[in-house]
Amino acid sequence: MKRTWMILTLLLVVVPLSLADFQATLERLDQLHEAEDYKQVKSTIESSMAEARSGAEKAEMYWRLARVWLNLGDEAEDNGIVDEELLAYFERGEAEAQKAIDADPNNHLGYYWKSANIGRWGQIKGILNSLFKAKSLRDLLQQAVVVEPEHADSYYVLGQLFEQVPGFPVSFGDKDFAVSLGRKSLDLHEQQVKAGIEDEINYDFYTEMAKHLWERNYPATRRTREQAKKLSKYKSASDPMEKNFYYEAVVSLKDMSDRDEAMELINWVIGELQRLPKRTDSQNDDLEEAREVLESWK
Repeated sequence: MKRTWMILTLLLVVVPLSLADFQATLERLDQLHEAEDYKQVKSTIESSMAEARSGAEKAEMYWRLARVWLNLGDEAEDNGIVDEELLAYFERGEAEAQKAIDADPNNHLGYYWKSANIGRWGQIKGILNSLFKAKSLRDLLQQAVVVEPEHADSYYVLGQLFEQVPGFPVSFGDKDFAVSLGRKSLDLHEQQVKAGIEDEINYDFYTEMAKHLWERNYPATRRTREQAKKLSKYKSASDPMEKNFYYEAVVSLKDMSDRDEAMELINWVIGELQRLPKRTDSQNDDLEEAREVLESWK
């Protein structure tokens, strides 16, 4: 009897310690990611993979590995890597994300990072050469928000997808839907930054929102008129994803045209990033992107 109690006591001690160790590993990986030390993230995941025992724990490792392959691919592109050698990074990221989905279908980040790697693959190949992947990309992102309806990043990427993909009859693109999805992503992102769920502002959310508005190009009068029409569709939509296509119906719109709002947003992004005393590499990329967008509008 004493031996049985001793075993039970050991189990109670060892299991929480094991969970604590695994959580500490995840925290370490996220710290390395924030520091943009992507090679170290990759090597740490590979050396720590055996710590993941359950499907849920394995998924946490696999989606982070999918994320790091995308990050490494971005770095490779900056260093001049092109064509099939560059595409291989995102193909590897897609494969790791699928492992995350298989390990835990209830973790939205597997779907998200699979979609992100497919999206980067498509950017390299060009929209016409990757259009066949657009539907699977959309479906992955929609599944991510089914699992986690408050995932701002998924709406952010969905907005880009609906803006860039051709519309009917070629595909499902819709610049008006892109604007609503962009506004949804921004509102969620701002709420999460304010609540401390996100550590800092992602300025590219605002740049992409500006691009959606520039492409839609509604005058102020049409914005007001269309918002009233969208409200009834928003209220009657039973499907949560369809509801988000009309999200603009429930936001406060400024009395200005789409392109005036786009200019206001992009100038704000540039001003905010220029004022930062020390920018990360990602923030420097965001600043360069915003400047390029502004230049393209002149």
